[in-house]
Amino acid sequence: MTRRTRIVIAATAAVLVVAALVAVVITTRRDRSEPAAPTSTTATPAPSSPSRETTNLVVYFHRGAPGDPREVVAVPRSVPKTAAVATAALNALLPGPTEAERGTGHWSMFGPGTARSLRSVRVADGVAYADFQDFRAAVPNASSSFGSAALLAELDTTLKQFPTVKSTVYSFGGDVPAFYHWLQLPAPGLGDEADAVAQARLFLVQVAGMGVVFGGPFRRTGNGQAELTCYPAHPDDDTRPVTTLPTVVSLQRSGDRWVVTGTRAEAIQVDAPKGGDVVRSPVAVSGKAHVFEGTVSVRVLTGKGAVEIGRGFVTGGGDVPRPFSGRIGFAQPNGGDGWVLFQEESAANGDIVLTTAVPVRFAGVPEPSATVQS
Repeated sequence: MTRRTRIVIAATAAVLVVAALVAVVITTRRDRSEPAAPTSTTATPAPSSPSRETTNLVVYFHRGAPGDPREVVAVPRSVPKTAAVATAALNALLPGPTEAERGTGHWSMFGPGTARSLRSVRVADGVAYADFQDFRAAVPNASSSFGSAALLAELDTTLKQFPTVKSTVYSFGGDVPAFYHWLQLPAPGLGDEADAVAQARLFLVQVAGMGVVFGGPFRRTGNGQAELTCYPAHPDDDTRPVTTLPTVVSLQRSGDRWVVTGTRAEAIQVDAPKGGDVVRSPVAVSGKAHVFEGTVSVRVLTGKGAVEIGRGFVTGGGDVPRPFSGRIGFAQPNGGDGWVLFQEESAANGDIVLTTAVPVRFAGVPEPSATVQS
């Protein structure tokens, strides 16, 4: 081998070595910057079962013409898989029925205005505690007897589908009394005084026909007797009481509950009828009043105030207290208990702002005399 041949071979070998080194470097850099290509042996995952990805539960709405507010029907919902089923159920309930469900007759106390208002849910010792953002403005009819029963039926039945929930407690921002006083109901577990306050406010709303009622000072007046001073809402802001318009509600303990025995407003003092009087149509009324334009509305109600059977008005004083008197006719029931209400209506919006309520008994309707045939 000549010297020239050895030089050519050495040069060729050097070139091959350099080329190999460059290839290694390029390959190394490629491996560090790009993911490895998938191999042909990668297995295709089996489709997952829907039951592993979702949780199936139900919510409860009303359906059809309003009847018994406690009657609700189950509506299915499927939510992302969760162990917090009570939270998921309430979150599914609060937006109300879908458009399609409304089209088939479903309706609810809840709707878009209450969606996403749940703050928390916890279950302890069989009690579900659900706390909400304040959605009172979005459910304006819940303070009626029908509305409160309908709202609680949807909430309670939705939560009690779970075996661990035996009873419920609700709150707005952690305030339990606020939730139940909004519904004109006693808050659970708040004791004797709270029940008296709730019953007093309930009477003024459901029997006297007042709107939003605020509870004020509460005092015990004797053994099993108490009084609560209440105020109407401001005509331009129903979150503020008008403390210059007090109605005092008298209560008597009866067994394990409080019952209203009457109310009085200083501006409407009633002399007749007296509490417990037996009355017949037309009932004679008298007293003294200092109210807007001197007009005192008088209403006669049967039983627990469920039915109005007579209405009229008398005139007292609009500038100073002045006497009033008159007779109010009504459809005579055949005995039973009832109320005669003396009320002032607001000059701003016509709402009832003061009530003096007198409990009465109705005289029975006389039996028709027999006709003797000759």
